[in-house]
This record gives sequence, structure tokens and C-alpha cells, in this order.
Amino acid sequence: MTSEAATVERPHLARLAYHLRILRVIAEVEFKLKYAGSVLGYAWSIAKPLAYFAVLWVVFGRVFKTGVENFPVYLLTGIVLYLYLVDATGLALTAMANRGSLLRRLAFPALIIPVSVSLTALITFGINSLVVVGFAFASGVFPDLGWLLIVPLLAELFLFTLGIGLVLTTLFVRFRDVVQLWELGAQLLLFATPIMYPVSFLPSWAQKVVFVNPFVQVLQDVRYVIVGPTEISATASSVLGGPAGHLIPIAVALATFVFGLVIFQREAPTFPERV
Repeated sequence: MTSEAATVERPHLARLAYHLRILRVIAEVEFKLKYAGSVLGYAWSIAKPLAYFAVLWVVFGRVFKTGVENFPVYLLTGIVLYLYLVDATGLALTAMANRGSLLRRLAFPALIIPVSVSLTALITFGINSLVVVGFAFASGVFPDLGWLLIVPLLAELFLFTLGIGLVLTTLFVRFRDVVQLWELGAQLLLFATPIMYPVSFLPSWAQKVVFVNPFVQVLQDVRYVIVGPTEISATASSVLGGPAGHLIPIAVALATFVFGLVIFQREAPTFPERV
């Protein structure tokens, strides 16, 4: 590399490092503020999934028998992934409206704000995942090399939720009713996806519909990796017709991210004057 090329490259690296520092600082501050002033503090991040788990386990684990082996781990995995999606999209929804003043005080890309709050939700998810691991150990389920497949699955879910968050925060700047609509959508998602019941409980046509949703595909794949196959387990491959069936929800996840990124970047120049 010539000295002239190195001189040109250094400002780009310095700017990238500056943006990454802003991203890290905002994510850390958001996570601390989330539980600031509360008595239990960070323990609330664990209390929420456990509260969901206690109610749903009594109903579906004791009253209505699902026939799922290691149902506590099966159910808690679904709850933790669901809460991550709801938390990440909820934080991103109001991110630009609540923190848009930062854009007028500091020079950095607007994209850093929704990405930072998505990372905040990811930190909370990491804490909740420890509870899942604890339940897995207590149920006699121990990690193996197959658990490494969870990493790309979570990367897919992160891009999918970030894409949704970019769409929501862009719309919220113009239309405040988006909050109520998304709260309703998040509640319906809890019952419309197989979080508390097996996919096999749904009609065959409904199974195909829900597996177009990348969240369901990731949910079932993570369960398959952790709990293992059972006689009522289902994945995108088994429902959508072979290994190629996995490509459908993955394509939807990537398309959602790209779509969200495009409309966010298109509207980003107007954010400082709208928020």
C-alpha cells in the first residue's frame, strides 16, 4: 500500500472507529437506563420471562398436555425468543423520536440509533438465555457441538427484528398510531406462533403459513438444536418440502432487513427536523 493510499484510508478507519464508539456508548447507556431507579434492577430482565413461563407452564404443561418432551425447556426457549423480538422492535419503534436530538448535537449516521437499541435488547436476551441454559441443565439437556448452529440462527433473527424495527421507527416519525398497532400485533404474535404449543397442533395449511415467518423458523430450529427431535417436532424443511424450504423464511428475513434499511436511509435526512 502506498503512502497516499494509507493517508486516504486512515480517515475512513478513524470515522468507523468513532461510529463504533458511539454505537457502544448508546447501547450501554440504554441498557443502564432501562432499569435505572428500580429496586430489582437487572433482575427484571429475568423476572419477565419467568413470569410468562410460570403461567403458561401451568396452563399448557399441567392442564392441557402438549406431549412435548422437556416441555419446560421447549416453552422457556420460545418465551425468551419472543420477548427478544418484542423488546428489540419496541425499543426501535420510538428510538428516532426519543433520541433524534442526538442527531442535531452530534455528527453520526442516524442508523446508529436503531442499531444501538437493538443491541440493548440483545444484551437482555443474553441474560435471559442463561435462564434457558439453567433449565436445560436441570432437565438433563446438555450442550454439544450442534449448539453452535444457534449462532447463525440468532444472527438471522437479529437482522429480521432490526429490519422490522427500521420500518417501525421510520413510520412512527410520521404516524404515532404505529405504537398501538404494533402493540396489538405483538400480542397476536404470541398466540399466532407456536410459542406455547407445538406446530403440529395447527392444520397443515396453517403450518405452511406460519413457517414463512422467519421468527417461527428460527424458533423451531433453536428448539430442535437444544431439545432435539421429537415425534411432534417440525421445522421449515419438514413443513415446506425439504431442505430448500428453509430458504423461504431466510429470504423473507433478508428482504425485511433490506426493505427496512432502504426506507430508513431514504427518510433519514428528514429525521432531525421531524423529531
